[in-house]
Amino acid sequence: MNGFRASLVAGLAACAAAAGAPARAAEAEGPDLSGKVDVATAIGLALDRNPDIREAGDRASAASARARAAGRLPDLGFQSQVWQQPLSTPFDFTTGGMFMFGLRQTFPAPGSLGARERAGESDAAAARAAAAGRRADVVMQVRRAFAQNWLSEQEQLIHLEHMDLTDRIVQDSRAFFQQGRMSKTDYLRTTVELARVHTILSDVAQQRRTSGALLNVLMGRAPDAPLGTPEAVPLPGVEPPVPDLEARAASKPEILQARDQVARADAMVEGARAESVWPEFMVGLDYGYMPMDRASSYTLMLGFTLPWLSARRGDERRVAAAEASAARQALASAENQARYQLRDAVARYRAARDSHDLIERELLPQTEQAARSAQESFAFDRADSLGLLDALRNLLQVRLEMVRARARVEEAWADLERAAAQAGPAAAAPAEGRQP
Repeated sequence: MNGFRASLVAGLAACAAAAGAPARAAEAEGPDLSGKVDVATAIGLALDRNPDIREAGDRASAASARARAAGRLPDLGFQSQVWQQPLSTPFDFTTGGMFMFGLRQTFPAPGSLGARERAGESDAAAARAAAAGRRADVVMQVRRAFAQNWLSEQEQLIHLEHMDLTDRIVQDSRAFFQQGRMSKTDYLRTTVELARVHTILSDVAQQRRTSGALLNVLMGRAPDAPLGTPEAVPLPGVEPPVPDLEARAASKPEILQARDQVARADAMVEGARAESVWPEFMVGLDYGYMPMDRASSYTLMLGFTLPWLSARRGDERRVAAAEASAARQALASAENQARYQLRDAVARYRAARDSHDLIERELLPQTEQAARSAQESFAFDRADSLGLLDALRNLLQVRLEMVRARARVEEAWADLERAAAQAGPAAAAPAEGRQP
């Protein structure tokens, strides 16, 4: 059995280290994470290398460039004409009446160009807010994935300890059975318990591989890149007062993005109003040459649209007004959603923290005491092996629930930071406390 355990532990270690093979060329970038890994390092790598964050940043840059382009005048146009060219000599241009070369410049309705630029700037600001929201999402996902990876590693260690205890009980039970002090049925049940632990360990190893792969992908690494042991994240210290959290939540990227969309819609309303009141002008300058007379001339042109006679302009104003109203409703919805998400995150964090503290203070010490008592009774042949296995199984479950509760606390805190627009590792202090 010891040989089996050694091979199992070796296999689990190999899985946790992602096969420990030589680093691939794509993984040559970035620090070596085959040793211990902390959440701050994982977040830093994700912010620097995550492709979703880079995409959002590039889209924000593109939106800024579009904003500048929206404030530019339309392109200067050029045209040329040949007048009164006889069909009898279609390619003898010396017989034509006149050659015309001209420039055309269109000027949008006064005020519309500035409105378009303001709309573009607001759109760019919304894109930057969306990029900030994507960064906050990635930070939250990294923290949750890190908590799951830490949890699977802790569950693996706990199951290994339980396997050691069960293995010793099996050996003692074998001796008791050979001495006639234990029935064969009880002895066989202890071996079944050991086999069950082996099966659970395989599942835990798979969970660790999965959580490690997700964490690697979030950090912009290959899914099977070497990833070492995750360091425990300190539990959050004093919970900030809810009014302070709500004040920070008012600057969430989603709310800022909705506000920028309202500003963009208002600018579009101004632009539609200007285009419905003022005409669009076109100024032209032509140069003419008459080859027959060898004389030159020029022509000035001025044209403008008649928006007052166009029903389309009224439709455009109504469209812009409806979109502005929709943007304001979207802002109100984003604010309501932010308030709900914050309250929900606070409630889930408090519930997770209460569960963790209750297990740590009361349930775990009581279960450990019961397990020690069962071990002492078994050692002095005052109880059967099944009673001891039940006590150890209860201790196993409580220890597992303890680490799972801690992982839930870390995940809930990550959600709370996201809801309160505070991305990054929690500034945890050893002291515990809570504000109403």
